[in-house]
Amino acid sequence: MSSKISKKLKAEGWVERFTASGARLQEAIEAYHELGHEVKTVSVKELELEGCSSCFNDPADQTVMIFTKEKLSFEK
Repeated sequence: MSSKISKKLKAEGWVERFTASGARLQEAIEAYHELGHEVKTVSVKELELEGCSSCFNDPADQTVMIFTKEKLSFEK
């Protein structure tokens, strides 16, 4: 992904994981928290996705890209 948002987050140490929405999004966030990661989500509408992204053009779509970063030991 080549969006400015994605590049900025990666420069700050965030790792791009995958897109999700609904119940699967909440499951993923909880799982990453249990693994000791910080979690940040960005609406796919804010990102410049490579390839076909027509599924995300629906105004009702709430799909996000999950980014994670390991918490520093003193942040836990």
